[in-house]
Amino acid sequence: MSRIENRAAFLKTLTEKLGEREFVPYKPISNLPETHLADKSTAELLAIAKARTEKVSAIMVETTQANLNQTIAELIEKCGGGPVLLPTDPQLAEYGVAIDETKQQVDYWQPDATLRQQNIQTAQAANVALAFAKFFLAESATVVVESSAGQGRSFHFLPTHYLSLIPLSRLVPRTSQAAAYFAQKAGELEAEENGSAYHFISGPSNSGDIEMQLVVGLHGPLEVYYVVITNR
Repeated sequence: MSRIENRAAFLKTLTEKLGEREFVPYKPISNLPETHLADKSTAELLAIAKARTEKVSAIMVETTQANLNQTIAELIEKCGGGPVLLPTDPQLAEYGVAIDETKQQVDYWQPDATLRQQNIQTAQAANVALAFAKFFLAESATVVVESSAGQGRSFHFLPTHYLSLIPLSRLVPRTSQAAAYFAQKAGELEAEENGSAYHFISGPSNSGDIEMQLVVGLHGPLEVYYVVITNR
């Protein structure tokens, strides 16, 4: 995360060069970044997220931890089967995620920097990828993921279909909450302990810059499923 350093000295020098009055510090016109949707219950936030999910052309599926593997299997079949790409992530075992490898080809993103090109090729060949979201933002139906050695940047964008596993406890109202978490994390940990990138993903890829026509699934995942795990 970037930090503002020597701000006062910089502004003083800029003011002197421009020959103008001292800059007035920015003051927000409202407290919406801290209060938007703050009064909503979890059930209300989920309803808001569900409505927004339709707007971003994603598909929300609710399930329980007991039925999670069945739900995943049904979605993989709906997407046309494997190859399936999984992250190297302890959360898979924590939530009991298991895919029948006698029915599907399953590959893992390898946490080895020397295998970077191999991982990218595996992601390109994958029909389905699934990974846990760090946050799910109700206001925009956006999943937030952190790149790591076990799931590089390409993991989330090259497979044809993407399943985002979202424990309900990770549903939050606003973007500002995710940003605040990562800012705090960056301040507390060494640089190498933080992810190389944070991705805010709102549904499948799309483009609206071709004659002002929205085209969904133009590049990256053609379909994105939000799999909300309602109990833990």
